[in-house]
Amino acid sequence: MQFFIHKNPVQKSHIIDSIKHGTSSLMLMLSIALGSNSANAVVSYDLKTNGLVATIDGQSISQHLLDRFLVIAKKNDSGVTPNSVLQRIIDDELLATYARSRFTPDELIKNSKVAFSSEVQIEQSMAADIVAGFGSDMVAEAKKRTGSDTPNYGQTARHVMTDSDWKKLLSDQPEVRLEYQLMPAGKKFAEQLVLRRYRFDAHSQGVVTLADVYNSQQIQGKFQIHQKDKDFTDQQAQVLMERRYALHWLEHRSGFTPAEVKSFKQIIVDRMQVQGYLEHIGVAADVHEDVFYLKKIASQVTPKEIKKFYQSHLDMFIRVDRVKARHIRTKDEATAREASAALKQGKLFADVAKQYSVADDRQNGGDLGWVVHPETGSNWLQSLLFFQTVDRVSNPFRMPGKPTDTVDWEIVLVEQKETSYQPETSESVRYVASQAIAKQKVMDEHLGARTQVWNQANIHIRPDLVLSMQFPQEEVHEEGHSH
Repeated sequence: MQFFIHKNPVQKSHIIDSIKHGTSSLMLMLSIALGSNSANAVVSYDLKTNGLVATIDGQSISQHLLDRFLVIAKKNDSGVTPNSVLQRIIDDELLATYARSRFTPDELIKNSKVAFSSEVQIEQSMAADIVAGFGSDMVAEAKKRTGSDTPNYGQTARHVMTDSDWKKLLSDQPEVRLEYQLMPAGKKFAEQLVLRRYRFDAHSQGVVTLADVYNSQQIQGKFQIHQKDKDFTDQQAQVLMERRYALHWLEHRSGFTPAEVKSFKQIIVDRMQVQGYLEHIGVAADVHEDVFYLKKIASQVTPKEIKKFYQSHLDMFIRVDRVKARHIRTKDEATAREASAALKQGKLFADVAKQYSVADDRQNGGDLGWVVHPETGSNWLQSLLFFQTVDRVSNPFRMPGKPTDTVDWEIVLVEQKETSYQPETSESVRYVASQAIAKQKVMDEHLGARTQVWNQANIHIRPDLVLSMQFPQEEVHEEGHSH
């Protein structure tokens, strides 16, 4: 049996809406891009190998693996099915393979001075999924070690940092630090100081050193250590030991074969690298996030493309030239609230301004006349006016100042607005248009890549696990069933 999927291309209006309204591109990706594929993909439902649920380009997914990832997935969504979990595994493997052919590991899983290293991120994610998948069995066995309700994850010795330890670790640190890193003497001491000893079984024993703990931290964690936080350091040593226990459990006590263990780890790496790929190209980045790849594409947008975009999306480039407005200025919040209440009761704005305002124009009902949008800069009140809806009285606003300052309060009413369009050649048009065009290009690039990997893949699935292949914004048709 073969299952054919037909998919509608992503509508560009979704991309434009995300630019106009600041919609998270990650949410956009989840609602559109994860399954979009404008061509036909073929999945063969003819796999009859005992114990397997699928093969993807010769790589096997066993029933044991699927069962365990179903348990993990249900921790976040009780409604997931074996079919949907399998579909995600296949999707991630195909896209991760493509992503690895184009980008470096550090581009796919960010490795920077302020973040956890890519190796630590992978280890954290693996340990979390192992605990989610095998947690109850792991805890039960760990408690059995001690014969009590306190789990023992193989720990045989524990050392908590002392004043002498801190002195040896940090004695050669400079007074002024541009970044947190250990000096040679401190680094050597950290490599020798054991904070945990453990024995998971007769053949698996080891230690967690202070250097292990230090190297597993991002910048905030290293700061805590440099601040001589012994509780934090002790807790992180315990985390590292338990993380290693989880990995040991997967490899030796999960019941998985070595091949299944390898697949389990690869599935997690695939998932992380797909997310990293989507973030790197800007598909899963927030619309205002600074993405180098997206900036590069935006810089290559031509004036001709910008002109076409501008003419097709004039509503995105409306500007307010001037507004006719009134305002009420009070000395304190209480008076502003009182004036606001009077307006809500239906009193005329001009009458309330005469009664409550302290501004020089109060006798004219707070009439500001026509306020023209300045070419460069604007004061606080002007900025407030140009963002107000016509004929809607604003809430009281506290004017800028420190929390302890005594400042005035304002209530404004915009009675009329005159608008026009930003010039096609303006910098703001160029920026907005190039960003929107670039966003669409990277989305098209992603969907094209996804089409390619699905069409080129050799996928065989057990007949009872038919994938829906149905994602938001798509239509699905079963076109033929052959055994």
